Amino acid sequence: MYKFEHRSTRGADEGSSNSYAAITTDHTLEVLTDGSMEPESTKLSERRMEKVPLTMRQDEKTKGYFDPKVVSIGPYHHGKEELQIAERVKPTVAQLYIKRSGRDMDEFRRNVRAIVDVARCYYLEGSTEKYSDEEFAEIMLLDGLFVLAYFESCNPSYRDETIVKELCKRLSNHALFFLTVDVHELLENQLPFQVLELLMRLKSKDNNFAELLDENWEVDESDDMPKQRDKNELKRKFRDFLDEKGIDRKQLLHYPEYVWFQRNKFRQSNIHVSETSDEGRYWDLFYSFRSIMELKAKGIHARRGSTYNQRDIKFRSSYFFFAVLEIPPLLLNPHFIIHNSNQIAYELTPNNPTNQPTMAYINFLKSLINSAEDVKELRANNILLSPCTSDEEVVDMINGIPTIFFEDFTIYEEVKRSIQNHYDNKAKTWIAELVHNYFNSPWAFIAFFAASALIIMSFLQTYFTINPRK
Repeated sequence: MYKFEHRSTRGADEGSSNSYAAITTDHTLEVLTDGSMEPESTKLSERRMEKVPLTMRQDEKTKGYFDPKVVSIGPYHHGKEELQIAERVKPTVAQLYIKRSGRDMDEFRRNVRAIVDVARCYYLEGSTEKYSDEEFAEIMLLDGLFVLAYFESCNPSYRDETIVKELCKRLSNHALFFLTVDVHELLENQLPFQVLELLMRLKSKDNNFAELLDENWEVDESDDMPKQRDKNELKRKFRDFLDEKGIDRKQLLHYPEYVWFQRNKFRQSNIHVSETSDEGRYWDLFYSFRSIMELKAKGIHARRGSTYNQRDIKFRSSYFFFAVLEIPPLLLNPHFIIHNSNQIAYELTPNNPTNQPTMAYINFLKSLINSAEDVKELRANNILLSPCTSDEEVVDMINGIPTIFFEDFTIYEEVKRSIQNHYDNKAKTWIAELVHNYFNSPWAFIAFFAASALIIMSFLQTYFTINPRK
């Protein structure tokens, strides 16, 4: 039995003796699977499947960042002419996905039809009115089965080669490249987790949607976390993190939200929220340092970090007048841009996390990368990789990520304060600037050494001329 808090009294097709769904008199939905499913319940969240804020969508620089290129998932982009090729693939993929379940499509359809009102509640008011209950249920059904089939095709434990071959046959390689972005990244191209979990449990009582998500995350992000950490320990910490934030795991809305919590669960070392309310504290959160090349001139050198956690930026001042800013490897490509743009859009929607770590991360990168020279320096240190044909294109790409000045400035506070303290140390920066300006190449050092030797020899010659040895 699977219960959803329900706000209306519509139900499954009455009189269906083998229907797996029914609406109870207390306005909860019970999905029955011949008694084989374990009882559990979940509450419908007050939050909704939000759209990208208009201020971001209307920005010319973000054109194409928020719209699907191959497949529509959910009602927001459904019916677009340019997405019809994938629309014709969905029924075939759905049939292949449920083939081993021992049930036919009508049983899945009846269950989805029973939760139409519940599913509608997840989307913005008025956004689904143009679809009848039957049409909306069909969107939830085919899109949900397509998403689950795609999730499983990315995981060796669940992978069905038949579905993979069908996708490869019906969609071009170019389309398959963008399929991951459409399904995983786009804020407006999502289904509620409640619907996906229901469909997966109908397929098999042994299937666990949460485990599928976690396993896919471990496959995709295997290099993003230290390898020695035990997987069970990571999962425990994730549960503790959600508990700390007051979030029920079963109330996570969709995949971008899941990714947001996964990416930010182990970054507390770089997030220091001030406990004081002094107004003067606000101005202490602004810093005067700028780009990578300016940092280098002040004696702060960028080096490749020891972890693959992109936001694990560290400052180390263990040298006399030099310091190191450790930056994890950064692959700056279109996927990076679209992913972070949609994560920022998620952070800016109502009733979502307010500390905006993605915004802070991108703004930090923008402060470091101002010119082609900054990109060149990061490439030279094996920090930044990009398929762009020029360094100027990389600068334009990162500047194209939509951010605003407003953010939680306490994020990366420790790193920023350490950089500023180095800036404020006149002795360190003076020596560093001297070295940077006059010893920035071996030839400059050789010239300085030769000039110094010449001056010393001239001085000695003059001295012994005036004071000859007796």
